[in-house]
Amino acid sequence: MSILAYIDFHWNDYKLRWDPKMFGGIKDVRFAGEPDAPFKLWRPDVLLFNSVSEAFDSTYSSRFIVNHDGEVQQNPPGIFRFICKVDVTYYPFDTQTCFLKMGSWTYSGKHINLDFMLTQMIGVKGHPVNAAIRPYGDNPESYSVNESIDLQVYLQNGEWDLMNTPGTRVVTVFGDASYHELYYYIHIRRRTLAYGINLIIPSLVISMMTVLGFTLPPDACEKITLETTVLLSVIFFLQMVSNMSPPQSKSVPILAAFFSCCLMVVACSCVFTVLTICLFSRKAETHEMSPLVNLRFLFKAFQMRKVFVEWLPYILMMRTPDHPRAPKPKVIDKTILPIHRLSTFPVLTLPRPSEMNVAIKSSSRIEQGQ
Repeated sequence: MSILAYIDFHWNDYKLRWDPKMFGGIKDVRFAGEPDAPFKLWRPDVLLFNSVSEAFDSTYSSRFIVNHDGEVQQNPPGIFRFICKVDVTYYPFDTQTCFLKMGSWTYSGKHINLDFMLTQMIGVKGHPVNAAIRPYGDNPESYSVNESIDLQVYLQNGEWDLMNTPGTRVVTVFGDASYHELYYYIHIRRRTLAYGINLIIPSLVISMMTVLGFTLPPDACEKITLETTVLLSVIFFLQMVSNMSPPQSKSVPILAAFFSCCLMVVACSCVFTVLTICLFSRKAETHEMSPLVNLRFLFKAFQMRKVFVEWLPYILMMRTPDHPRAPKPKVIDKTILPIHRLSTFPVLTLPRPSEMNVAIKSSSRIEQGQ
């Protein structure tokens, strides 16, 4: 993370005190900072511990303002680049917390007592309540403040909203010496307007198109065209999300996981559509049934007809195809017998009506002849 800011240093040097009456009423003097200074003034070696800048200390050596009472002020500006742990799980609706850790590189708390400037401004206009002090940790010298950075000259960022800037003063004891460290926390929240227009709305449209693909007839060739177009769109947006979000191995954006699931669904839909059209185009005149499918024991073992003809249409709310049902068993002497057992019983065969008429006519002619 990079921020452009300036640090407001204040300290008191008893060697730089004078009486304004003895020097023509001069109350303050400005001295050039290093390396342009003809002589060097002492300044605290406060550095940014988690800096990733090439020069480590990226501040510009500005001029010193020395007052007659020994109060020295320096406001070195700089571009601070520091490490910030980012959690992209809820990208682009994420909030991040970064901090700047500052402290003296060589001096202990006995020589340099680091403190927030805003704690000295309680009651001053603009900082009446936000600079309230709260205890922090077990050390009584450690505390936290609600406001650690002066935001009067803050310029808003186009991508992030600055929520608050609390701070913590930590005093760590090593042996007989104590060391002071100042933590400036920055809570930011990502602005989602651009991401909503460029990512969220297109993702919803792609999801609707994915669902609409299942409503087309399975033998429609246009279904393959639709599914292929949706598949390419999902791949494009997945690549866009991966390029826009910072690479992380510990967390994956939910939006990227959503596009990955859509990619799998659409890919499976394309595969099953191709298989469906392939099976639909098969006819008895052009293709022969596989011997494995023609075996009766395979149908009985997996009950394929029951699964594909009865269960799946019911789940998919489809109409089952009409097929002839097996004849009901006949009842003989109130006993239900299977059809293959009926052949063992004698069956009375009656002549056809035409044969009966011929037989009756022939018998009547014989009687008349007699």
